[in-house]
Amino acid sequence: MIKATNKHLMLLFVIFVFAFLYRFLLMTYEIYPSGSDIGLHNSVIHSIINQGSNVDFLYNNYQMGGGLSITFPGYHLFVAQIMMLTSMPEYLAHALVASLFSSVIVLATYLITRVAWKESAALAVAFLVAVSRFDLEMLLWGGYPNVIALLLIPIIFYFYIQKNRFTKLPFYITTTLLIGSIFLVHSLSSLMFVSILFSVILVSLIFDKKIGTTRFEALSWLLPVIFGALLVSPYLVRIIPAYLANSTTTEIKQAILSSRVLPLELVLPLFAVFGLYFLLSKKYHNRYFTVPTILLALWILVPAVFTQSYLVGQYTDYNRFLYYAITPLVILIGLFVDHGSGFFARVIDTYRTLTRRLTTAVSATDTVTHKRLANFSAKFTRKLTRPNLYAGFFISLLLACFFFIPVFMTPSQSLVPQNFYQMMSDPLYEAMDWAKDNTPDNATFVTTAYYGWWLAGFAQRSTWSAVEPQFISLAREFPIAQVATNMLDTDYLFGSSFKLSDGTMYIQVKEDGGYMARHNPQILTSLNWTYLPYAFFNFNSDQTKILYDVNGAPHSVSLAKLPVKSMYMENDAQHTTVSIIKGNEYFTCTQLTTVYQGSKFVDITFILESTAENVSLSWFQSTLDVNALQVGFERPNTIGFVAEDVSAFGQVIFDQNLPVVNFKAYSELCFTDVHLDYNLASKQQAKIQMSLTTYSVTNDKKIYSADEVFNDFFDKQIILNLEPENRDNSPLLTPFDYQTELKINNINYVAVPSYYEEEVKADMKLKFANDPLFNLVFINNEIAIFEVK
Repeated sequence: MIKATNKHLMLLFVIFVFAFLYRFLLMTYEIYPSGSDIGLHNSVIHSIINQGSNVDFLYNNYQMGGGLSITFPGYHLFVAQIMMLTSMPEYLAHALVASLFSSVIVLATYLITRVAWKESAALAVAFLVAVSRFDLEMLLWGGYPNVIALLLIPIIFYFYIQKNRFTKLPFYITTTLLIGSIFLVHSLSSLMFVSILFSVILVSLIFDKKIGTTRFEALSWLLPVIFGALLVSPYLVRIIPAYLANSTTTEIKQAILSSRVLPLELVLPLFAVFGLYFLLSKKYHNRYFTVPTILLALWILVPAVFTQSYLVGQYTDYNRFLYYAITPLVILIGLFVDHGSGFFARVIDTYRTLTRRLTTAVSATDTVTHKRLANFSAKFTRKLTRPNLYAGFFISLLLACFFFIPVFMTPSQSLVPQNFYQMMSDPLYEAMDWAKDNTPDNATFVTTAYYGWWLAGFAQRSTWSAVEPQFISLAREFPIAQVATNMLDTDYLFGSSFKLSDGTMYIQVKEDGGYMARHNPQILTSLNWTYLPYAFFNFNSDQTKILYDVNGAPHSVSLAKLPVKSMYMENDAQHTTVSIIKGNEYFTCTQLTTVYQGSKFVDITFILESTAENVSLSWFQSTLDVNALQVGFERPNTIGFVAEDVSAFGQVIFDQNLPVVNFKAYSELCFTDVHLDYNLASKQQAKIQMSLTTYSVTNDKKIYSADEVFNDFFDKQIILNLEPENRDNSPLLTPFDYQTELKINNINYVAVPSYYEEEVKADMKLKFANDPLFNLVFINNEIAIFEVK
């Protein structure tokens, strides 16, 4: 027995070393750990260090402009000590600590499986945890505190299961410290641990005799929770009210529901498999219900239930709950590996015994070849013992899980998520060093979501990051993220809400201004079924050409090439207007884009005026890109469009000087190029006006199934929109004006990384490089940093 145990311990040590090397080498595969959350963690560490003796754990100096922080500081306090003791690079300290604690989960799950089931199953579980996809991906996106909590949970459950092996004082001291650590390390993990534990206690109180425990024993499990909470109560009494006061904005809720709700095909299997623990319990323990069985079953069931918490109005990243169900799920798989190996070994061994033919003599007529084959068969058969058969099936089933079950990940497969989450490189790190050495300590940066978190943590600068709403945890961060997103994307964003029979909708205008030819403007509509708006119409100033004569000689110029004279936004309660004035020595072009309160239309006006008597205006040619196809009967003053795939309708109404219209439709792409040619009749002044609207419409399949019904429905929409509009009192959308936001928020620098698509990257850099409000102060092959003048 001692010899076998020593072998098991040696195997366990090998698995642990393999898990650590797998994790550490994967995290440092590109030198810098992947993911952006490492920047958040580093900003917490430096906020703690830089505050001196009077530390406020609820304040982060750098993340999202600095302010309230609800990131629990347990992990960061530990890593801060490692950094100060070793002086190793900060990112390497994170990788080392996170890899080590994640590897120790292998040992924790081995212990809990061993005491609850058997040692051979525990070894299978240890190996499977070492290659768990969810544990590896958590390291790759930077969930380091979560890793610590996922280690603490099985360790605490191990102590609970083994409670009778300890005297009371050591047990309560140990579990109190461990539970207090969870409360100090990670908020969601604290919630999940308490929920699972309380569920086990509740079941134990109701079915105490059936599962072999007492109500007093079940209630005693509460004491370490109470003591642990009291131990860290100075922090809890501050963080809990901060959490409760942090009301999630409507935009964040809509974004979460649009993107973070788990598909049922991921959740339903969890509800289906948790009951398998009871069947295995009957096999291993001769009873369906035991305390470890109830614990492991609820360890899967409770997180599965929490993935559906949006049904009761709770909003968070529901994907995170899966991480808590993975450990008991892996234990379940390991148990079936052990059980299956034993089953197949027993069946084959029994069959071999029953069919064995004992031959005591060989016939004189047998050949030498027959004798050799018989001897080889006998030797081979003697090696097919039940333990050897078990070992063969055990290894085969483990390898099958490793290679074919998506819960696990091979080293080659792990490079895919590693590449997905990897964003840091030498040039980007060089830019952070430059920012740290060459900008004021109180400087404020605007940059992308991923790079922004790194910049805040490793350059220690207040950073506004363009984080998507579904990944925002604090209400105060939403407007900051919106400003950063808009600042990197466009110059002006505005719109109006309006009421239709289907409810309140909005139309939005994105205007890139005069220094970038892309959205000039773009018009978007809200949709009934998603938080994200749909880009319906788009003008590109590079696709707009003005033809004119100077002393009778023809000239032409793209609107994008005309120098900008001025651009600004005007806004009040009734309307929002963006004015862009361009011109050369021959003429000026004023573009006005206006939305009105309670209106579903965007009015676009071009005013062209020659600046000399020998200049006459000939043609104004423009292309309107429409993410839809034409619908309705042809009319000279309007065109209707419908995007069937998103159930959105749009219409253009030409108010003056009707153009010559030509279409080029791409049905397979649901896209139309509309070419507009305005004859300016060689005048010295010209005015072009049009109104555009787009909004969500019904998705009733009856309307889309028959061409006659389809055309009749949308033709009525077109006719209705030609009538004078009755505007309601719905408010205008809060406008974004990049010039105003730069001033009121005291933004000093804009950093533009180059991990966008090439076309977007070029647009982003041109947006700032051409604008006289910005000055290029740092650039390499992967990032440009602009200073706000």
